[in-house]
Amino acid sequence: MKTKATIAILFFTAVILYAPLIGWGVPRADAPDRTKTFATDEILPLEGLAEMHNTFVISKPDRNYGYPWWHYFVVSAAQAPYLIYARLTGNLGSPSPVYPFGFRDPVAGLRWLSLIGRFVSVLMGASIVVAAFLFARNLWDYSVGLVAAILTLFNYLMVYYSRTGNLDVPVTCWTSIGLAIYSVILTKGFTVRRGVWLGVFTALAISTKEQAALVFLPLGAALLWQGMYPKTGEARTWRPHLAALGVSLGVYLVATGMLVDPQRNIHHVNTMLFHPSSLSSMGFYRPGYPRTWSGTVTMYLDFFQGLSWTSSLPVVLLALAGAWATLRSDPRRLILLVPVATLFVGLVLPMRTLPLRYFLPLVIILCGFAAYGIFQVTRRRFRWALVPLITLACGWELSVAADLSYAQYRETRLMTAEWIGAHARSGDRIEYFGVREVMPPLPANIPTRRIAGRTEWKKESGHGPRILQYLATEGPEFVFIAPDVTAKPGVPYSGDCPPEVYDALMKGATNYTQVAYFPTPAILPAWFRRPRLDYPTVAPPVRLFARKDIVSRVSGRTAQP
Repeated sequence: MKTKATIAILFFTAVILYAPLIGWGVPRADAPDRTKTFATDEILPLEGLAEMHNTFVISKPDRNYGYPWWHYFVVSAAQAPYLIYARLTGNLGSPSPVYPFGFRDPVAGLRWLSLIGRFVSVLMGASIVVAAFLFARNLWDYSVGLVAAILTLFNYLMVYYSRTGNLDVPVTCWTSIGLAIYSVILTKGFTVRRGVWLGVFTALAISTKEQAALVFLPLGAALLWQGMYPKTGEARTWRPHLAALGVSLGVYLVATGMLVDPQRNIHHVNTMLFHPSSLSSMGFYRPGYPRTWSGTVTMYLDFFQGLSWTSSLPVVLLALAGAWATLRSDPRRLILLVPVATLFVGLVLPMRTLPLRYFLPLVIILCGFAAYGIFQVTRRRFRWALVPLITLACGWELSVAADLSYAQYRETRLMTAEWIGAHARSGDRIEYFGVREVMPPLPANIPTRRIAGRTEWKKESGHGPRILQYLATEGPEFVFIAPDVTAKPGVPYSGDCPPEVYDALMKGATNYTQVAYFPTPAILPAWFRRPRLDYPTVAPPVRLFARKDIVSRVSGRTAQP
């Protein structure tokens, strides 16, 4: 009863923490180019439904092959009741692949589709917190499990991705449940039933994002070794291994859509393995670590810094203490830390980049070992430090999560939209660089487009003189500047914006003057800022420039940088 009550409390606490800000950055879809959310790589509101249309109706050549099929299906299944409701109430007519997609009110339709998809992430995030508790409780005890769950709950990557439609929390959810089952196998033995459940959740994780294979590969190898060389007195049996393998293959065939659309998954795997550059143009704007001695050293240093960013410095240090205590008491359990190395070797080394979100599936492992480390450090001479250490570790993570949530609540693009609503006239044009997801939610009477109407802009360079000439002769009323997915870390403008154009705008050397500036809001002091996300997605610094002939009309004074 105690465990069941704890699970319920942890689950609903996570829902209460994650759910309130799921409306952050949902689109105001009153124009064809305003249907994407603020979150980079989010598949909401429509990509899941588009994949189901491509699967069950007619496949299109431009479908998204970047991810496996499973989570598209999960999100679409969750959105289906709303589509039925919209059809019955008259908001959805004949579905269409082009704006407004059959909705009479696309603003409400796409907003609800986004919120539903994000609530799926909230439920999965809450499930991860429960899995963290069970994982650590199974390996150690109830108290360790409870602290591990709280550390997982406050992890800032968990807080962010549990509020978006990215696939990182879903893959972490299935991975975490698999790890909780694995913790039972480590402590109680490998049975057919446990093998079946391990196979199910391993397959679901890999069918969501293939990086999960790098987590379960060393764990499966350890079980295989145990089967080949059982302990003295134990009988050799392959039934659990065969059950796990067979079930995982069967679930994989279903969850990747191989039974209904095999060509889709074959094309996805082929593209991911042999043509990864076709899935993204980010290498052009944010090149990876150079294959030099200094570049490689920097990559290793950034990897260890990235781990501390992923779970906070106290958690990483305490996890090391927990690993040391485990080495002395039960070295077998250290196999659970091997995925840290396999993810590095399988993702960071070949890609020469360090996406922090790829390491989110490790969160319950690091938090579990950190919680164990707290109790081991304080079990004898330092018992007085138990509460301070728990407070430090949990408080550190909570502070970072609170800072992130505050930035989402005080989103700079929402403030920009309010400013534009108060100062701009109907028909005033706003143009921007880079991806459209960075733009604030604006009414339909304020038209927006990429600078100079450029449509084929990716991997373009040397266009600075042309843009400066355009701004000097026929530019729009406003120019919007903010970093986006193409921006290098720390650079306050899009990678699509030539540096000379940004410098000219800042110096007033163009036909424009800065009239509004919205810096990233924060509640933490400058010396204790939250770690960055992979991209400047939440509340990026925004600068708005007005053409000089309308400056007096829109503001009456120039905002200071």
